[in-house]
Order: sequence, then structure tokens, then C-alpha cells
Amino acid sequence: MKPHQIWTEQCAAARAIQVEFGTDRAISYLVGEKFINFLDAAETDEAFRDEIPAFVAEIRDIFEQWQLAAALDIARQTERFNPADYDDPKEAEVERRLELRASAHDLLLVERAREWLLEE
Repeated sequence: MKPHQIWTEQCAAARAIQVEFGTDRAISYLVGEKFINFLDAAETDEAFRDEIPAFVAEIRDIFEQWQLAAALDIARQTERFNPADYDDPKEAEVERRLELRASAHDLLLVERAREWLLEE
């Protein structure tokens, strides 16, 4: 499926989610999940990169600026790492480092999403 088809279907799904389940779920789906994943794909795929402005325009058509700002404030937040969840301290350290890397990557993606969606 081409990037244009992907985001147009996701936006249509978000509109349906908004009607059926409310704005919070729709924006969490579209911005917190799909748009951020799209930005991740755009890091290595020019076809995705080229579609970002059109995707952003459609997202802005669906949601208000303040809704986008609120969604990005909580996007990709995870629970605090708990080493007590692991029996082996070495395994806990490996997992902590993996989660730290993933969290840093997610933070960068959320900030990139913020730049795209909230710049005037």
C-alpha cells in the first residue's frame, strides 16, 4: 500500500472512531499511534516523507490545535521501569537499557510530531 493510501485510510478511520467513541480515542489512534509511526517510517523512506505535509493538513482538519497539543503532551508515555519485575539483575539491566533507547526514540518522534502539527 502506498503512503498516501495509508494515511487517508487512517484519517477516515479516525473520523469514524471520533463519531463512535469520541475525540480522545480518535486523536490517540491517529496522532499518538499512526502519525508518529508514519514519521518513524519517513526517517528511512522518501515516499513517506513526501506525504507528511498532506497528512498533517488532514489531521489539522480533523482536530483543533489545542486538542493536538494535549494529545502530544501524553503521547507515547510509558510506565516507569521497575527492575523488581525481573528475577535476574543482568536481564533487568538489559531490559532497562532497551527501554531507555526506545523511550528516547519515542521522545524524538513526539517532538517531531509536535513541530509538524503545532507550528503555525
